[in-house]
Amino acid sequence: MTERPKEDNVIYANFGARKRVSSAEETGAPTRSFQQRSLSPAALRIANAAVRQTDVGRVKRGTEYAARGHVVELRVVHGGVRAAVVGSQNEPFQVGMHLPYRSYEDIRRAVGDIVRAPGSIAAAKAGTLDEHVLDILLCDAPQEVTFSCDCPDGANVCKHAIAVAQRAAELVDDDPTLIFTMRGLSLEDLESRKRNQAEDLARENAEPGSEFFWSGRPLPELPRPKVAPMIEDSDIDLLHRAMQTVSFTNIDQLRAVADIEDLYDELTR
Repeated sequence: MTERPKEDNVIYANFGARKRVSSAEETGAPTRSFQQRSLSPAALRIANAAVRQTDVGRVKRGTEYAARGHVVELRVVHGGVRAAVVGSQNEPFQVGMHLPYRSYEDIRRAVGDIVRAPGSIAAAKAGTLDEHVLDILLCDAPQEVTFSCDCPDGANVCKHAIAVAQRAAELVDDDPTLIFTMRGLSLEDLESRKRNQAEDLARENAEPGSEFFWSGRPLPELPRPKVAPMIEDSDIDLLHRAMQTVSFTNIDQLRAVADIEDLYDELTR
């Protein structure tokens, strides 16, 4: 009979011999990552900044808090996010998410990289930012983001911080311009700098001997307007009411609407 491994009075009957592991993946335990909603790269950084700094239990409880609406009074401020989280106490806990310090030169460089790219304003509105820009505006690694909470939990990232990070990530996913708010910037700032950048480029291109005088620079992408069937998407009752003002009878009104529909079909074939 093989003797079971033991140490002092502990017998490893159910677990077998001990084995040293270096990662959660080796244990077969679920890895900590944000899987509740498909997020943009920027929003995912915010969520994972909290998730990657704590344990699975706190992640689960914090996710439940966020889903049940425990996060209230969430505000995006210069430097991060502030919110209150309703818990088991009479008063909600005050939670803060703090982005890492970036110098004025760092922010200026990131903004310069944004405005120099063709179609950059539209891309910024859609949350499409280069990785190195996100490194500056948000964080380069999860550990750069810190959290504060006045709850009794002594962990660096408690369940309340998880809930706030999740809700903040969802807000940024819905409105990517909040990234700039966290750094004391606005979309108007970017648009102004874009105009100044365009003027500077125009002067540079016009200078004698400029390499861009004849070849020019890359052009931005053409706009992609939404294509939709106007008649089908419109309120047909409004069209009928408009035709009533120029029709003597209901028959005239129906004919007028039918003529407009036929004309629309003919023009959009």
